[in-house]
Amino acid sequence: MRLNPGPFEPFVYLLQIPLVFRVVGLGGFVLFSILTLSIAGEHSAGAVILGLALMGALWYETSTNVCRRCRFYGTWHCLGQGILVSRLFWRIDERLGESGTMLHGALLAAFFTYGLFWLWHEPMLGFIFTLWIPIALITATAPAGFSWRALKPT
Repeated sequence: MRLNPGPFEPFVYLLQIPLVFRVVGLGGFVLFSILTLSIAGEHSAGAVILGLALMGALWYETSTNVCRRCRFYGTWHCLGQGILVSRLFWRIDERLGESGTMLHGALLAAFFTYGLFWLWHEPMLGFIFTLWIPIALITATAPAGFSWRALKPT
C-alpha cells in the first residue's frame, strides 16, 4: 500500500485483480493489436510488416526476459502465455535489472506509439485506446509491485 492513498485507490485495487487484468489488459491488448494492424493494412503492406516486427520483438523480449521471471511462470494467469513460455524457455530466478526493465518499457512504448498512430486515423478508436493504455498498465501491476524487477540496493 502506498503511503498516501488518493481518492482513486479503491479503483486502482479493483483494476489490479486478475480477472480485470485478463479482460481489460490482455483482451484490450489483443483488440488494440488487431485493430491497429487492420487499419495499417488499409494503407500499406510495409506498415503491417513494421507492426508485426514490433509485435514479434515485444513478444520475444517479454517471453525471454519478463515471463521467465514472473511469479506466474508456467500458469494460465496470462491466458496461456506463461504455459507457452514454460515450454519454450527455462525459468530464471534472478530479477530483471534496470536495463531489461528499460528495454521492456521502450518496446511497449514503441508498439503503443505505432498503434496509436494508426488508431488515430479513426478518431473514436484513437480516443478510446488512448484512455485504455494507462488503465491497461495499471491492470498489469500487482498491488505489491512488479514480480520481475530488480530490488533497489539499499
